[in-house]
Amino acid sequence: MTIKFAEGHQYHGAEARVRGMAIGEYMAATGLDGGDGDNAAASMKRFSERLLSWNLEDEDGTPIPATPEGLAQVDQGLARALQNAYVESIIGVHSADPLPESSPSGEPSLVESVPMEALSESLAS
Repeated sequence: MTIKFAEGHQYHGAEARVRGMAIGEYMAATGLDGGDGDNAAASMKRFSERLLSWNLEDEDGTPIPATPEGLAQVDQGLARALQNAYVESIIGVHSADPLPESSPSGEPSLVESVPMEALSESLAS
C-alpha cells in the first residue's frame, strides 16, 4: 500500500510504500488475540519493519533509507504522521469519507403511531 498526504496537509509530498499485515499480526497488534496489543513504541517499530520505500531525503538531498534505522533519522512529526496513516489504512479508517450530516427521511417510526393510553378495564381482561 502507498501512503500519501492530501494537498494542504503539512506533509503533502511525502510518500511511503508499506507492506500490509497478516491477520495474525493484526490481531496481536490490536489486542484482538487476547493480548494487550501494541503500545506507541511497538506500533512504530511494527511500522518501521514494514517500510518498503519512500521519497524522503535529508537536508543535503541524500535519500534516507526506508529502514528502521532510516526512520530514526526522520522528524518525529512526519514519522508519527506516516505511522498513523499506516495504522488507519490497516484498520480501515477513511477520514476522507465523512458520514452524512443527517439520514434521508423515511417513513415515520411505528413507535409514534402506537397508542400509549391505558386499556379500559373491559379490554384489559
